[in-house]
Amino acid sequence: MFVPIRQNNVFSEAEITSYLSTIFISFIIIGVLSITSVLPVMLNVRDMFYRHKAAQMLGSSSVGRALATAEKRFIIIASFLFCVVFIPVSGILEGGTGNYNCVCGVNSQLRSIPSSVTKGQLFMCLVRGPATAQILCAMFIGTNNFFSGLIVRPQQMGEGLWLVTYWITPGHFVYEGMVTSIFFNDERQVIVERGSDFWDSLNCTSIAEVDGRCDVTVSEYVDAFYGGHFSRDNVMRNAIILGVILIVVRASTFVALRKLSYTGK
Repeated sequence: MFVPIRQNNVFSEAEITSYLSTIFISFIIIGVLSITSVLPVMLNVRDMFYRHKAAQMLGSSSVGRALATAEKRFIIIASFLFCVVFIPVSGILEGGTGNYNCVCGVNSQLRSIPSSVTKGQLFMCLVRGPATAQILCAMFIGTNNFFSGLIVRPQQMGEGLWLVTYWITPGHFVYEGMVTSIFFNDERQVIVERGSDFWDSLNCTSIAEVDGRCDVTVSEYVDAFYGGHFSRDNVMRNAIILGVILIVVRASTFVALRKLSYTGK
């Protein structure tokens, strides 16, 4: 997919948009696979816990600690592989000035795997069967896909109720961290044609035009693409918010295991 443009230092709007879309799809697909694949595993763990709890052989705190630590190695490896495989193969940083170590660090913290895995575990503990849990997962996936910042961009949210969906969607914090880190201070050029949606926001009218176009840096174009709402300064804030979400979901899973009990198989 990226072979024709991986060595480019000058992009069209369609080419740079394809990069932004592929980054979005990459973490969305990983999140979907994570949340759906954890459901049958969590169903077995939950039913095993119910049997041992009835026999007074196992407490909810033990299972809660196990869930919090058992998959950390998988999560770290999977997050790291995104850096060492996807980014070099795609050529996103070819010719750019982005800090590769920063990209790896941010993606290790802000990847969607922990958020998706823990929510899948929570949904399976909240309801009786996998069918209902799958419905909850589908609702989460749909909301996460729609309001993470690409399909509906931040500047299109407006004010009021819809803005709430943007701030409660974990994918927004993941995607912002990835995009702003990868394209931070990227001096490669994007050709903006007259009639572009971003012509005015990029101040192309006052820039010396050549054949009805203006050239801006990738970082400037990305900033305009998200209406100035995506900023690298927000990365640490986003990491903290994702950490809080993770703690809340883990605590809710523990409470569900402790307070709810469904008939297992």
